[in-house]
Amino acid sequence: MIETLLLSTEEEDLRKGAGIIKDGGLVAFPTETVYGLGADAFDPGAAKRAYAAKGRPSDNPLIVHISKTEDLYRAASEVPGEALKLAEAFWPGPLTMVLPKRPEMPKETTGGLDTVALRMPKDAATLRLIELSGTLLSGPSANISGRPSPTTWQHVKADLYGKIDAIIMGSPCAGGIESTVLDLTDPKAPMILRPGLITPEMISAVLDREVSYDPSLFKKPSDDPDFKPKAPGQKYKHYAPKAEVVIFEGVSGDVFRAIDKRLAAERAKGRKAGVIDVPHPRTFFAQLRQFDEDGGDITLVAAPDDGVPADGQAAGPDSVPAEASAAGPDGRTLDPSIYFSLMNRMLKAAGYNIIKAGRQDMKIAVAADHGGFELKEAVAAHLKERGFEVEDLGIYVKESVDYPVYGKKCAEYVASGKADLGVICCGTGIGIGIAANKVKGIRCAELVTPFMAEMAKKHNHANMVSLGGRVLTEEQAIELVDIWLDSEEEHGRHDRRVQLLDEM
Repeated sequence: MIETLLLSTEEEDLRKGAGIIKDGGLVAFPTETVYGLGADAFDPGAAKRAYAAKGRPSDNPLIVHISKTEDLYRAASEVPGEALKLAEAFWPGPLTMVLPKRPEMPKETTGGLDTVALRMPKDAATLRLIELSGTLLSGPSANISGRPSPTTWQHVKADLYGKIDAIIMGSPCAGGIESTVLDLTDPKAPMILRPGLITPEMISAVLDREVSYDPSLFKKPSDDPDFKPKAPGQKYKHYAPKAEVVIFEGVSGDVFRAIDKRLAAERAKGRKAGVIDVPHPRTFFAQLRQFDEDGGDITLVAAPDDGVPADGQAAGPDSVPAEASAAGPDGRTLDPSIYFSLMNRMLKAAGYNIIKAGRQDMKIAVAADHGGFELKEAVAAHLKERGFEVEDLGIYVKESVDYPVYGKKCAEYVASGKADLGVICCGTGIGIGIAANKVKGIRCAELVTPFMAEMAKKHNHANMVSLGGRVLTEEQAIELVDIWLDSEEEHGRHDRRVQLLDEM
């Protein structure tokens, strides 16, 4: 174990850090993506020490950090015009370019490859550290290999204190995930080896040509054990916390219903479970680490939706990393390319443990009296079209019946667990709803407006709803039921009120 210095971003401390690097030591530094572990990129011994400190496989290439565009020529044997265009557009920033290496760039730094990965970080202290060191810095993420990437200096300290020479105590990283790695060895066919906050669309706009993804990004690392990585994060297990991680993917309502069920099951087994309900590139790694610190056994993650934000446009280079990774107005929707980048990290963190949350296993009970018969029939048909299993407990002909009988029958079916949710209909929706609420464990809300439908699920966690056959059209009723089904329950803030309802 060695003494690890904690250095500030002031000039005097940066000079100390630069001196350590000149002597072959290791210094962790901040960037706009994640914290890096800096070493002299031209020193094979320093590269070996970085691999050893991280416990990183030696065929996993290191990214070389530079402080000015001219440094490209110190590391790369060929610098095409496309690289200079991208540097002007995105540097300093979260884009790494892979180019043919110069002979003096040791293979210990490049993972045995004839190429070198280069980027200019967007952090003033780190740029100054590189300048003061008089060299270029190889800089893998400053964490134990396989663990979630560090986005604060405290994360670095938790993983590498006593294993490296110094840590620059900079600001938390704004981007949250590692840089985009772009293969430019064939400038006419640029290919993304690792997705990040600089998207294919943004690169294509600068180069005026199509940008593809490396096919390996669509495979599990275990599918090809002989695969040789061309960029960090391509082959080995990455970003994994100590706790088990499970990802739930699908429509919002399905995802959170599946997570709630799994959460209850894990707690019943005595396991400490946490939930990340709106993962975001800026906070995902930090949340995984926090759950580990809290002693969690399992983390359940709701995958973001793969959609396009309201403006439908990819963010420009000046807006990276903050705006380019911003969620859309619903809180879960990310630009498709940012979604792909985040899911790349999430899948690796979870070891590809993903659950497709769907409707197939969800049963909804329906019932009605004569006044709600036609409305019930229309709603039931719509639910079946959406893929729900529907159990009809109401009347099948338009005959005069007493609504409390069918309200109670449907409510008891839901309360006993034979159905997940219930929909009941009568002339106004009032009487049959009152009957349902007399059954313990039922929270039945009458739906009249879209806002009431949203609040019924979000705030009141209603497991049944009632509809008025003489108040609503079929189209209105279906719209309200869909809003209720797809709204996300707001846990925490209203749990006390829901508990009071259950105790009444």
